[in-house]
Parts: sequence; structure tokens; C-alpha cells
Amino acid sequence: MDIRFTEVEKSGLAQRPRRLGWAKSRAHLKGNGQRGSVLVEYGLYLLVILIAVVGSYAYFSSNSVGEQTNLLGNDLTSLAGKVKSTYAGQYANVSNASLDTGGFFKNLVSMQDTAGTVTVSPGGGLLTVTPGTLNIANDSVQYQITNLPDSACQPIISAIMRSASQISINGTVIKSSTVTFNPANMTCTNNANKLVYLMT
Repeated sequence: MDIRFTEVEKSGLAQRPRRLGWAKSRAHLKGNGQRGSVLVEYGLYLLVILIAVVGSYAYFSSNSVGEQTNLLGNDLTSLAGKVKSTYAGQYANVSNASLDTGGFFKNLVSMQDTAGTVTVSPGGGLLTVTPGTLNIANDSVQYQITNLPDSACQPIISAIMRSASQISINGTVIKSSTVTFNPANMTCTNNANKLVYLMT
């Protein structure tokens, strides 16, 4: 149905007829334009919120790794102290299984012990404790950590450096009776470092 209306000027002359449907559709388009700009505004708000959430996650994630690294350093020092005082002179008997049975990994929050398989945070690598050899067999305890992230690698080495008799990172000895420790030799790469150290 096509409805037409005629506007009349003040002088009484009739103007050109207009379609009522056209006037309605024009008003409808104006409303759609306003709705479109509102959607753009909401999109911008959501984008700003998303950027803030991602930034917060990155910030807290980096803080979390730093905190986990500090905890791991403390836990390794604590574990080494317990092992030394308990096994002194009997390092041939040291193993993950015996430490698990003895409850050595309990209350070490950076270590998850599952029947002697010990996963460490950060990195999710494994801690393996075995008898070590500095001069003769079984004269020390060897601690090996795999998959250590770069951000945790150097702080952990610094935490154990004074008490460890020998340290190697990714197969390179950086401290021993014949190698003087030099911080420049702490080369950690690829976020999957293998740290091995011996304590007496």
C-alpha cells in the first residue's frame, strides 16, 4: 500500500507529494547509524579491557616465575641440608626412592613428589638425586634438574654456588676443584637447561 501525503506551505500552495514509507525508512536508517556507532564504542571498550587483562596476566606470570625460582632455591638448599645431615658418610644409599620413603620432599612447595618421581617448579623438569663422584665413588650427592627455564637458571646457580663442590650447566662444568667459578660462564639457553651439581 503506497500512502502519499502532501505538505502545504503557509501561503496555501501544495508542495510535491512525498511517500510516507520513504520518510519512515530514512528515520530507520538514522537509528541504525546510531546503533552502529554504539557497537563501535563497545568494541573499543572490550579491546581496552582485553589489553589490560593480557598485560596483567603477563605481569603476574613473570612474578610467579620469580617467586617459584626463589622457592626452588630455598627448597634445594633445605633438601641438601637434610640429606647431608642424614646420609653423611653413606651417600651410596641416596636415591629418589629412599628420599621419598624418608619423607625428605614433604613441605618442599616447589617440588611435587609422586612415589620418588620429583617434578620441580618452575619449568616442570625432574629432580634426580643419586650418589656422586668428586674424587672417589659415592663421596658426594649429585642433584640433577632438567628443563630449567632461562629465567630460573642463573638465580638457582647463584643459590647453590657457595655450597656446591661442582656445578655443570648443559654439560659444561662451571665450578669444580680445577675450574674457578665465573658468573660469565653461566650460559643458560633454550628454556630447557640441565643443571647438575654435587654436594659433600
